Amino acid sequence: MACFVQGITAYISGLVTDIHNTKDTAIWYKIQVVVKDVFWHVDRRYSDFEALHRKLVETQGIPRDNVVLPPKKLIGNKDPEFVEQRRAQLDIYLTNVLQLLGRNPPDDLAQFFNLHEYEIMFMLKKLAVDIFEKGDQILCSGTPFILSPYQIFAINERMKMAVPFLDSTDKRNDFTHIVDFCTNLKQLQIVGSNIPLGRSTIIPNQYDVDLSPFKSLEEISFKMANFNKIAAIGVGRETVHRISVQNSHLESTNELLLCDTVYKSFRDAGPSHVWPNLRSLHLSNNVIKSVEDIGKLAPKLRFFDLSFNQLHTVYNLTSLPELEHVSYSGNVLSFIGCDMNVLLGNVTVLNMSQNQIENLNVFSKLYSLTVLNLSCNVINDVDEVAHLSDLPCLEVLILTGNPVASTVDYRVRALAFFNERANDISLDNEKASLSEVDQISILQAIEQARRTTLINQPRLAF
Repeated sequence: MACFVQGITAYISGLVTDIHNTKDTAIWYKIQVVVKDVFWHVDRRYSDFEALHRKLVETQGIPRDNVVLPPKKLIGNKDPEFVEQRRAQLDIYLTNVLQLLGRNPPDDLAQFFNLHEYEIMFMLKKLAVDIFEKGDQILCSGTPFILSPYQIFAINERMKMAVPFLDSTDKRNDFTHIVDFCTNLKQLQIVGSNIPLGRSTIIPNQYDVDLSPFKSLEEISFKMANFNKIAAIGVGRETVHRISVQNSHLESTNELLLCDTVYKSFRDAGPSHVWPNLRSLHLSNNVIKSVEDIGKLAPKLRFFDLSFNQLHTVYNLTSLPELEHVSYSGNVLSFIGCDMNVLLGNVTVLNMSQNQIENLNVFSKLYSLTVLNLSCNVINDVDEVAHLSDLPCLEVLILTGNPVASTVDYRVRALAFFNERANDISLDNEKASLSEVDQISILQAIEQARRTTLINQPRLAF
């Protein structure tokens, strides 16, 4: 945790040249800033030290004799011996400045050390100013407010500190701006990371996060988050109607919906674990291998996205009576053992793209279906479309990316199975053209004649 309450140290760990411009031969000093168990680097030129010193003399009354900046040198300032001497003198200067001002760094010193990017107190002051200036606009915008796990961790830690919420004369820095904002925020997006923050050793996903300050959430989303470090997700159980978890290595729906139980088992679930207003659940790009019967936990669920996980089969979701939209896209589905209506009930939109599906007979009784996306599977035979011809509500059928889509007269032959509804079906996001309508009519006439011939054909007597 980077918090100056525990003290700041800094030293010049090396030299960096030409870090911004290959034509610039200035000497850059690489400063390592350390706060407890965290450190980061900033690069500063001698002129940056000069500017800092002038500001500290003006605003902090630093005694010129006690905190001495090494003098400027115009000739020979690139000489290695001189550079090393100046580095040592600047190191002493930093030590003396921090001895005087390190317990409560002024803004000029904080900017010099990039404290606003990494250190908790200054990072929150920066956030408080942003919220003071734009908070009402953000709350009314209807768009998610993005925070990293490290920022939420900082908020949690600050709330534990016995430090006044306003520790400066600038009321924009008041921490209560953040507290009030979090309490009233309705849309929150948490974006994690497993790589160091900037030039620091701070890895956002390694910090414990408690969502208790967010008491009015209606939508919450997690991207690249570490669920093992997130607590109190259930704070939004009564108010949340949309949850999204993407690229977060989520292993099961239990891990999310039973976030506040020890063993994450449905046997432990009771009325207090129900998400009564949850309508939309997006769990794409995770590592889910099975789906539990979540009907009693999310009885009002309408949209369920399970795309790009590790599912080998379609699970029974009939315990969700209001379910309308289901996505199993990008899994490893191939053989489906029973009719889909037994598993999905009365869904209206079904996305089964990017799997290994070959046969369509299992979809033949989804009578409420309006949209069926079967793109990028392994459907070879256009006759499979016949299994869908009796779906009375079907309006959109997508078969692009299947082998069948590259066969001769594919569109005409597929649409012909829908008989008088052929003109109403959008196949691969396109309705039949006038020429296709004529060809469909011919095919249907030929098929009707063939059936009539079979019916009227005399039977042989044996």
